[in-house]
Amino acid sequence: MTQCKYRCRLDFCLSGVLITLMFVWLGAPSVLARNSAQDIRKQVKADFSFEETAADEMDVEALTDKGLRCLQSDLVNWRHAQTAHFTVHYERKDFARHVARLAEFLYAYMAEELGVTEDRVEGRSHIFIFNNARRWEEFTETISGPGEWAFSFVYGPDMFLQRAGARHESSEIVAHEMVHVILFRFYGRPPPLWLNEGLAQWYEEFGYGAFKGTGKSKKAPFRPLKTWCPVREMMAEVGYPRTREEVELFYTTSKYLTGFLMLEYPPEKMNAFVAALTSGMSLEQALCDIYQIGDVKYLERDFERFAH
Repeated sequence: MTQCKYRCRLDFCLSGVLITLMFVWLGAPSVLARNSAQDIRKQVKADFSFEETAADEMDVEALTDKGLRCLQSDLVNWRHAQTAHFTVHYERKDFARHVARLAEFLYAYMAEELGVTEDRVEGRSHIFIFNNARRWEEFTETISGPGEWAFSFVYGPDMFLQRAGARHESSEIVAHEMVHVILFRFYGRPPPLWLNEGLAQWYEEFGYGAFKGTGKSKKAPFRPLKTWCPVREMMAEVGYPRTREEVELFYTTSKYLTGFLMLEYPPEKMNAFVAALTSGMSLEQALCDIYQIGDVKYLERDFERFAH
């Protein structure tokens, strides 16, 4: 068992827990002070640039093999544009600009809340926007590979987006999937499944809400639960549950557990926690070093109180 005093509330420097994040920044300024969502919206709007580019001139440094195959296929007559951190492949410019602005906002918003100032990925992430369901099916069958069940998904630093019917539905999907992209950029690999999905749900709700300018209490969505996944078992999962009911319960529990950590502790601790887990530290050691929780059973006890 990890030796650690449970729940020390003092804010002190933890010896032996200096996690250095060797990142490469792509030109956005470091965050030196805490800014409001309104400040971030204004700054992103002022800095936003959506520059159409030719296929042979765009940034492909971070393009994945799956992205390259998609780009070289004849499924879609792609148009291309670039922002500070993203290359967007699209058919309809108006929606593509909306996706790009949301992506840049979430990038800045997450960096601000988590206290991240750098980026591990050299080159822009690629976003492929499919407007046609039939082309999406052809893509998943011939390029992505059989068995790809998601409506949209992220592969490394790249996102493959199937547009939903209504704009707000598509925007929620974009926000959720974009969080996975940004986490990959900030930490070089995805965090454990429960935390990857939990943070995606957190920022889908509050990051997208901040983008729209709708302020609301971050505690309001966390109403009492009747049931949830066993915390220890969920944290050990490396694959999604099989049944729809189990998947829904997994997502709900991951959202609440992530919300518990984000609300009960300074959000900057989440940055150190994700960095520790993605660098190979064990869950028990990361909980001890970052949150001063010496055993998962203590986390389960406090989470049960939060969930109720």
